[in-house]
Amino acid sequence: MADALLPYTGELGVRAIGAISDLSDQEPLYAAAAGVLATAAVMRDGPLWRTGTRILAAHLLATGLRGIVKQMVDRTRPDAAARRGDYVLREGQRHDSDYNSFPSGHTAGAVAVAMAVARDNPGARLPALGLASLASTAQVIRSKHYVTDVIAGAIIGVAAEALVDALIERAKRY
Repeated sequence: MADALLPYTGELGVRAIGAISDLSDQEPLYAAAAGVLATAAVMRDGPLWRTGTRILAAHLLATGLRGIVKQMVDRTRPDAAARRGDYVLREGQRHDSDYNSFPSGHTAGAVAVAMAVARDNPGARLPALGLASLASTAQVIRSKHYVTDVIAGAIIGVAAEALVDALIERAKRY
């Protein structure tokens, strides 16, 4: 699939999808969490504050877990494998971008944030998960990740948000 998609990475539509999907990178998601928290503080809105806290915590945890896994695995990104003519999948030794395809950090963060939003706002579940899915799919279309990288990132995102929710629920008891 990566080889089939590679010729299209320079196309305007693919570049546009890539630019939109970059909103699911770490910095934009941290900025979004900060925006929700700032809005909640100004409006003195407790439920919105809880959502912003959940978003930030889930994203922080997903980013941390993603980082641990990336250090453990070297996997050549699809576009880099095509450029160089080689593919590497082994225990982590290299940390440059061309060799840290696994797992997708964009996906881990997007899914963690989407799940956090959906947890406190069930009506936003489909739009939030739809945006996370779009960001994740874009990583494959633009040859930055393999499908399995995206699946692993989604699992990390779901797990991170579930752990944050469990901690929040436990904290409520105390």
